[in-house]
Amino acid sequence: MEDDTLSRRSFLRGAAGATAAAGAVAAGAGNAAAQATADGSGTVEVGAGSQGLKYVPGTDQTLYVTPGTTVTFEWVTGGHNIIVESQPDGASWGGHEPLEDEGFSTEFTFETTGVYEYYCEPHQSLGMVGTLEVVEQLPTPTATAAGPPEVPDSAKSLGIASFIAMVSTLGLAFFFTKYGGDYEPPEE
Repeated sequence: MEDDTLSRRSFLRGAAGATAAAGAVAAGAGNAAAQATADGSGTVEVGAGSQGLKYVPGTDQTLYVTPGTTVTFEWVTGGHNIIVESQPDGASWGGHEPLEDEGFSTEFTFETTGVYEYYCEPHQSLGMVGTLEVVEQLPTPTATAAGPPEVPDSAKSLGIASFIAMVSTLGLAFFFTKYGGDYEPPEE
């Protein structure tokens, strides 16, 4: 006859393995997102983000490009423009002042090194600002340089509630596995 009781050690081993696997998947997704935003690809989405009020990259993370890179600005929502707030001496970027709608794009080749700051005129007060930096050598994307991802409070609350639910479920599963459903003392 086979002994099918579950030891506490094997139960904890299985629970720890499942938790480690879930953590590895979440960490891998965060690192990929951090590398994709500062790769010098030369494309900025205008009006991106959940509320359509960001330059991506540009608002949350600076876009780094090397001299001679042509950057394409693609409108993904309507009613936006690009007003140049500051740029290095000798630079000639004019931005794009007229308001445009989804599907429009414009491009500019950045030659002068330095920091370019710009904003959307109708949405500047709502945080639609951007930064582009022309550098001789692109920064090496690393998980530590980008810092941890910003997690909304609602996601933190959901994570804590999920953790409590998992611990409670695992505790009950262990209790019922070890002691079963019979609560009367066994006869000897």
